[in-house]
Amino acid sequence: MKLLAVLLLSVALILQASLTTIPLIFLCLLAFMALLRANWLFVLAFIFGILLDLVTFRALGASSIFLIVILFLVLLYQSKFEIATNAFIIVLSFLGSFGYLFLFGYHQDLLLQAILSSIIGLLMFKLLQRSNKSLIIKD
Repeated sequence: MKLLAVLLLSVALILQASLTTIPLIFLCLLAFMALLRANWLFVLAFIFGILLDLVTFRALGASSIFLIVILFLVLLYQSKFEIATNAFIIVLSFLGSFGYLFLFGYHQDLLLQAILSSIIGLLMFKLLQRSNKSLIIKD
């Protein structure tokens, strides 16, 4: 599953850096964290956040801090909420994408992009959830 996560995050990095402003790396990490609840995802969030900052010419570490804080909040609230549900993924992907787009200066069509992000996040979560049943061996 770690290889799948790295592969999916690499594709998301290429797409986010070249084609779209939708935070695809955030959506991938959110889906993996909701399903796996593994600590090694923090390392991937840091690495891919740094790589995203490098290829988009932003302040180094800004994306990493955002991704790590959001993933930490997901794990913090896993005892209060069921984080592997559709409703949680939709709400958190909307709020997280809205925050990401606002903080990093993508103010054009902010609400529309956040809504689209929540739909993409839910689709990604459902696809990973289906593959989770057949691929995951708990680490």
